[in-house]
Amino acid sequence: MIPLCQREASSCGACCGLYNRRDHSRPAVAARLDERTRALAGVPRTPKAFREAARRLAASEPEPLFPSVRICPLLGWLDPGRTRIGCLAHPAATGGPDLRDCGAYDARTCESFLCPSHSWLAEEEAALVDRVCADVHLYGLVVTDVPFVRAALAAVEERVGARVERRHVEAAPFRSALRRLFDLKGQLEPGSEGLYGAFRPGEGGEPVPREIDYTALGRGRSAHDAILICVGADPRSGNDLDALDAEVGQRLDACGRTFPAPGAPPRAV
Repeated sequence: MIPLCQREASSCGACCGLYNRRDHSRPAVAARLDERTRALAGVPRTPKAFREAARRLAASEPEPLFPSVRICPLLGWLDPGRTRIGCLAHPAATGGPDLRDCGAYDARTCESFLCPSHSWLAEEEAALVDRVCADVHLYGLVVTDVPFVRAALAAVEERVGARVERRHVEAAPFRSALRRLFDLKGQLEPGSEGLYGAFRPGEGGEPVPREIDYTALGRGRSAHDAILICVGADPRSGNDLDALDAEVGQRLDACGRTFPAPGAPPRAV
């Protein structure tokens, strides 16, 4: 099994609480990663120093959206180009010492944990999401929401009459269109509950399955219901249902127009 955390083009820090905040926009998340990376850069690679640095960083973290999901202050940028994220206390990042016990979890937990997507996503699906997203921020939002991935791919398949496979996303126009469909997850209104897919925060922070009450809204069930549920398209979520419904349709149409014809060579970029 290839871990979903570090893929060929993407990396994910969702299990470290990367998105567990009211403002999970790309600029806000990147700014927090910047702050942690700068703060830890000059810290001596000792348990005492890292534990104190982690304590100071944790005190400045925003309130979590889900209290039951921990936010680890040791998650940051692994490269100067800010293209990959990971644990700055991992031996691969420190150059030797394993300092993961200083964070929100401990080294044993970090070493053994695999998010539910590892059990649900087939390697073909994981590779497809990696190739399409190829991005620190969007990849984590998408790969951790298996119902959204499958609802999006199923909707495209219904449009084109064929199963979407890894080879199809080598065609640049289709890959771009599918990325825009996936990027519904990255373009939600600030504070949207759609961050956590088909669930919303319940009392005490526990996830509660979401459904759209179309009757109360005075309209019929959308043909895109499975996708809309995953992006939190109801009035309580902060998103506009009609606007999102139309946007989903437009992005699906683009996927249909650009889907590679049988036997056509990919227009790779």
